[in-house]
Amino acid sequence: MIQTLPLHPDRDLLAGELHARPALPLATPVTISRLAMLRDAGADRGAAIRHLETLCRRYGVTPPAPGADFVMADFGRFTLRYERHTEFDGWTFLRPGPDAGAPDPFEDTAIEAVPTDWLAELPGRTLVAAHIAVPRTAGEDEPPPPGCFVPDNLAGSSVSAGAATAWTDFRPGADGFTRILLQDHGMTAALAGRLAQAVWEVETYRLLALLALPQARACSAELARASAGLAALTARLPGLDKLDEERAALDELTDLATTIERLAAETADRFSGTRAYHALVGRRLQSLRETRLHGLPTLTEYLERRLDPAVATVEATGTRIANLSVRCGRAVDLLRARVAVAQEAQTQQLLGAMADTGRAQLRLQETVEGLSVAGISYYVLSLAGYALKPLPLGDIKADMLLAVLVPVVAGLVWIRMRRNRRKSTA
Repeated sequence: MIQTLPLHPDRDLLAGELHARPALPLATPVTISRLAMLRDAGADRGAAIRHLETLCRRYGVTPPAPGADFVMADFGRFTLRYERHTEFDGWTFLRPGPDAGAPDPFEDTAIEAVPTDWLAELPGRTLVAAHIAVPRTAGEDEPPPPGCFVPDNLAGSSVSAGAATAWTDFRPGADGFTRILLQDHGMTAALAGRLAQAVWEVETYRLLALLALPQARACSAELARASAGLAALTARLPGLDKLDEERAALDELTDLATTIERLAAETADRFSGTRAYHALVGRRLQSLRETRLHGLPTLTEYLERRLDPAVATVEATGTRIANLSVRCGRAVDLLRARVAVAQEAQTQQLLGAMADTGRAQLRLQETVEGLSVAGISYYVLSLAGYALKPLPLGDIKADMLLAVLVPVVAGLVWIRMRRNRRKSTA
C-alpha cells in the first residue's frame, strides 16, 4: 500500500537513522578493544572501508558494500564492528574471555588477535584506545584485581540496578589503552551489549569533547592581547580631535576586529563539537543508572569533577570571543560615526569655499562680459566709422550717426553675448 503513495526522497534514510549503529547482544565473558581514528580535514571518507576490504580478503570474509557506515563481521579469532561517524571512524574488536577468576582480565585483549600490520595502516589518527573486559563474577561488587588500575584515580559504580559493576581510572596504561572493567552479575546478552556500548561511547565522546581544550588554551593569550588593545583604543577615542587620528584609530580597530573574527572562525566548529559531545557523555552516563559503592566516586562524579571544568573553559573562551567581537564591533561603529561626522563637516567647509569661489568667478565673469561688450562695440563702431566717412550723407554728419549707433550696437552685442552664455550653460 505504501508503495502507491508519493514518498519523500529521504524517508528511508530518516527511518533508518533510529537503527544506525545498534547495540548488539554480547555473550559474556567477552573482551573488547575500542579504537576511534580521527579523520583529518578533507580526508577521504571511503579510505576506512577500503582498508576494511583488505582485511576481509585476507580472511576470506565477504567485503562490505562501498560507502557503508556500519559493518559487523566475524573473522573467526575476533569479531569486528565498524562505524563511520561525522569526524572519526570507530573500530571495535571483540573476542571471548576473560575466564572467571582470571588474575588479570586485561592480559589477553581482543586487539591482540588482529594483524598488527593491518592495524598499523589504519587511516586517521588514534584519539581513543580502550580495553573493556566483561568477566562473569560470582558475587556483586567484587573489587578489581590488583594492578588493573591506579588506586588514587579509581572510579566505580554499580550499574543497571546491580546487574553489573563498572570500574576504571580513565588513564592510559603502558600500552596506551584506557582500561574499563565491567563485571557481569547476571546480565542478559542484550543488556551486556547496551552497557558495553554505553561505556565505550563515554570514553570516546569524553575525549572528543576535550579536543577543543588545547585550542581554547592556545588562543587565550591572543584574546588577552586583543582585549587589552581594545580597552586602550576605546580609552583613546574621546581624546581624538583630528580626522587623521580618527582614521588611524579606525584602521587599528579594523585590524583588531579581523583578529577576533579569525579566532572565532578557527574555533567555532571545534567549540560547537565540544558542546555536542559533552551532552552525549551526559546522556550515556545517565543510561548506566549508577549507584555508589565502596565510597568511591561514580563515573559520573569523576567526570563531573574532571571533564566539566575543561568543557567550561572551552565554553568561557567561546563566550569571551563572542563578547569581544561585539565590543569591537560597537567601537568600530562609534569611530566610523565620528569619522563620518568629521568628514561631513570637512565637506561642508569645502562646499562653502567652492561657493565663495563660484561667486567670485561670477563677478569676474560679469566684469569680463562688460569689458567685452565695450571692446566689441568699440571695434564694430570703428569699422562702421570707416565705412560711413566716404559716403555722401548730406546734412547728416558721420559722427552724429555713429553716436546714435553706439547704444544700438552695444545693446545688440550684449544681447548676443547673453544668448551665447545661456547656450553654453544649458
